[in-house]
Amino acid sequence: MSGRHSRLVWIMFALAAAACQPRPEQPAEADIQAARKAAVSFDIRMKREITDRLERGEDSVAVYLAYADNVPGWGLEISNAGKIDFSRTAITVRNPANAPDAWETRQMELFNLLADGGQDPEAFEVAEIVQEGNEKVFRWMRPTVMGDACMTCHGEAVSPRIKLLLGQEYPLDDALGYSEGQLGGAYSVRKVLSVDGQPPPAYALQALPPRLPADQRQLGDAPLVQPVTPVEPQPLP
Repeated sequence: MSGRHSRLVWIMFALAAAACQPRPEQPAEADIQAARKAAVSFDIRMKREITDRLERGEDSVAVYLAYADNVPGWGLEISNAGKIDFSRTAITVRNPANAPDAWETRQMELFNLLADGGQDPEAFEVAEIVQEGNEKVFRWMRPTVMGDACMTCHGEAVSPRIKLLLGQEYPLDDALGYSEGQLGGAYSVRKVLSVDGQPPPAYALQALPPRLPADQRQLGDAPLVQPVTPVEPQPLP
């Protein structure tokens, strides 16, 4: 048998074997749309209540404190509304509680690889059904891109006031030094579809933390961190 003919036989055998493999179960379109809706809901609130305020020139520390007061509750509200687990994560996180699991890490590494290759991050999305122990789970992820307003708290030139506040709240902060347009993290959705082949328990609503309206903080309402006043050198006697 010629080498060319043997390669053809091998390719046909490989294709036939692949055709016999069961196709992975595909996520339901309704679950994908629910995940996208959750991410868009978060985007809208973030722009309206945080980034728009920075773009208007409001005090950055006051806006950051409003962010810290409110944003954790948004994720829980979105989760409860969609009966899903909606979260945000990144490879380098500010809050260790937001660290990614193995599946999320793999997807973000792939997103970064594609972005480094010149592909448009706005088109990135992954949706899969995976087996996690005795649970069959719908997983979805979409990356986030760092905008100009994000540089206030995540960029390379963060103000000393913000750095001091971050150091007080997040001594293990690993989410600084980004540049505009860089992938910053991702929205992640997880939904249990079955447990041991049976329907999962009903979704349990998560308790929401008390929060202040974002607009309650006004210019100058930042008592935790004050700008450092330079000390004028005194003439020698």
